Amino acid sequence: HQIHVVRLTFGDIVDKCVIGDDNRLFMGDKEIAVAYYRSGYAPTDFPSEKEWDGRWLVESSRAIPVPSLAYHLAGCKKIQQVLAQPGVVERFIDDQQMAELVRECFVGLYPLDNTSEGQKAYDLAMANPSNYVVKPQREGGGYNTYGDDIPKLLSSLSDEERRGYILMDLIRAPGFNNVLLRNGQLVASEVVSELGIYGVWVSDGDGRVVINRSGGHLLRTKASDVYEGGVAAGFA
Repeated sequence: HQIHVVRLTFGDIVDKCVIGDDNRLFMGDKEIAVAYYRSGYAPTDFPSEKEWDGRWLVESSRAIPVPSLAYHLAGCKKIQQVLAQPGVVERFIDDQQMAELVRECFVGLYPLDNTSEGQKAYDLAMANPSNYVVKPQREGGGYNTYGDDIPKLLSSLSDEERRGYILMDLIRAPGFNNVLLRNGQLVASEVVSELGIYGVWVSDGDGRVVINRSGGHLLRTKASDVYEGGVAAGFA
């Protein structure tokens, strides 16, 4: 499509980009239309205030951020846990029947803070760890804790550190027999699959929706004895 692409770190954005007239973002004489984040999903991506300034420069401009700040936050495990609380989804979906259909896709999500609900979830995880997964505020696969490792993790965390995690019911997907290609070798294995649906959403600064449609799907398959599932991380 002959679209000019430039790869910049958040620090580079501060050094090389400016906001011009009408909040347009420029690098030299070239306007930046879309900022697609390949980083910014882990605390280590923001080692100094300069990186935060780079993110803020993009968010303050008319460039289209992918994902937007709101959508980025919606992907955080804590936000997902809060959305699963009674009455929260209904704040965003007026149609009660539609809200109930959305809730059918949820599994149990619980805080691990020092509230009474968080303490109850902590006790459940310590007593029956095989029924749960502990998740931090991270994406990409490889960061979750399962089974017998859960009590070890929770016992090592302070009350403050524990607030950075949530507890989720373990999803037990039905297994079936298939053949996987691993390191150039065909391996017969029991596998499980996970269907991910892509969406395309474009809205303006006032929340008016320009585009909202399906963008395809991805079916990920992995060995049934593998907990993690990230494709990029090499699990699926």
